[in-house]
Amino acid sequence: MFVLGIPVKNDICVSSNEAEKFAKVFIDEGKIKDIKYEDNRDDLVGVVHFFITPKEEYVFDFLEAGAEPLMTPKENMNIAEIVEAFLFRELFSYGSI
Repeated sequence: MFVLGIPVKNDICVSSNEAEKFAKVFIDEGKIKDIKYEDNRDDLVGVVHFFITPKEEYVFDFLEAGAEPLMTPKENMNIAEIVEAFLFRELFSYGSI
């Protein structure tokens, strides 16, 4: 099982400073099993395996907790699109930019 952390506004991935809430998306066997929402970005640190944003932002807290930061290949992606991109390895690693 993987847990993705995604800052969202109207269920669209946005940068953390624009987010209304933070989704914890639980993926098991290639499918979304559950989505829980947190009000605070810090509640994802140490809990998620991957933290996904549409553009570069401060992610060292996630790196230190063992999570890999990833970026979406385009703007305005919803949670389902991000999960699909994650499963097909279409998200960008911060190190590859």
